[in-house]
Amino acid sequence: MKFLASLAVLTTAVMANPVTRDTNQFHLKTAGATNALHNDLYVYAYHTGAGLNDAVLDKDDTNAAPFYLNGTSALATLGTEFPWGMSANGDTNYASWEPIEINAGEGSSGFSIDNGNFVWSEADGFGGWLVCDWSHNAPQLFYLNRYYQPTIPSSCSTAQLNAIYIN
Repeated sequence: MKFLASLAVLTTAVMANPVTRDTNQFHLKTAGATNALHNDLYVYAYHTGAGLNDAVLDKDDTNAAPFYLNGTSALATLGTEFPWGMSANGDTNYASWEPIEINAGEGSSGFSIDNGNFVWSEADGFGGWLVCDWSHNAPQLFYLNRYYQPTIPSSCSTAQLNAIYIN
């Protein structure tokens, strides 16, 4: 009897607090960049190894990765059966900015959309987005670490990422 009562309480708690999965897909598009060439760019996955991708940007929206939120994980739909999670790796080298990756798996938690802007968790160190002309012959996406004062190279600019919902 105690088991059934415990099961009933557990079932009620789970039903009252379901995992939020927003199945509305969106593209991520840059805006408000300090370098005008870094505006109106869409995030896509640039293959760097088995199950590994860097988040890079392109003007062509047909290359854009469709994303959706599963709780606070941002997952990309890349045409495979397994999830591709956006990863904002934590500060491991005292750097003022870190790369964003789109890798096989759930990725990092802490992503959300705030008034149309795609953001990551400030508690985890998010201080804004950085777009840099980098090593893949395409602009690459980084996040600024809010705990350090960055020296931003001339090939980079701060930007916002807007969630553009796909109809």
